[in-house]
Amino acid sequence: MHPIEIDLGYQDLEGAASAFLLKTSEGPILVESGPSSTLQRLSDGLRNHGVEPEDITHVLLSHIHMDHAGAAGWFAQRGAMIHVHTRGKPHLADPSRLNASALRIYGDRLEGLLGEMVPCPEEKLHATADGEEVTIGELTFTAIETLGHAGHHHAWATILDDERICFTGDVAGMRIPDSNVVTVPLAPPELDPEAWLSSINRLEAADFDSLVLTHSGPVALVGPHLERLRKALKDEIALLTTLLEDENLDLNTRIERYLATLHQAAIEDGVPPEIAKAHLSPGYAAMNLMGVQRHLTRQNRSRG
Repeated sequence: MHPIEIDLGYQDLEGAASAFLLKTSEGPILVESGPSSTLQRLSDGLRNHGVEPEDITHVLLSHIHMDHAGAAGWFAQRGAMIHVHTRGKPHLADPSRLNASALRIYGDRLEGLLGEMVPCPEEKLHATADGEEVTIGELTFTAIETLGHAGHHHAWATILDDERICFTGDVAGMRIPDSNVVTVPLAPPELDPEAWLSSINRLEAADFDSLVLTHSGPVALVGPHLERLRKALKDEIALLTTLLEDENLDLNTRIERYLATLHQAAIEDGVPPEIAKAHLSPGYAAMNLMGVQRHLTRQNRSRG
């Protein structure tokens, strides 16, 4: 059995984000739900594989950011059990703060980009702890707490066809489709680079046969990917810190300089310019700038 990858067409891009379908003796399950804005695309993909969306019995979430968990409430209200980090559970039961935060950031772009998260019934939420096992039919998933991108993040490890695989959410970064270019979502408000490096080390020590990235898909060469991720994490934070510390730069100039560096590196790695610009967008740059700025502010406060 291999996970069936369903491309969500996130941000109108192919290969930007996926959910993963597994068929078990207890019924079909999903790893990640994607945002509610891509629910129709996900539903169509499920039906293409003989599954009605209402028949999903379980959804395992890496974390509660809306591009990963935004549609979880829809599935929960139709009977699916939602498995999520302990610290994420209250926000799925009452997503009002998540919705309000997203509205502040995205404004009238929110509906098309992410949509609204609806509440999960309490009885359909299972809060999972580090190392906890979730058995569904013949499959057992182990939650691996992997902080750094978020303070409520689990990777999910399982065995499929005698291979040890790990669904990594965002802790193993993102990848531009059909390339080895690794990007890092340095999202506010909980970015913690040191914790993230520790999480990467934990994944590496587990010696998985493959990783499955929500953004974008399976990675067979685990060691080289994680090494590229470490470098990207350190390099991007260093670059963003330099840009943020230059008080002569406004936001637009910081975004332009940041993206120019990323685009050039991706193109030199063989990514077509139009693909580099689509996947390394001003929205991505603004998010990462905000995430690093929040991290630096916390650091300064702790020192003061």
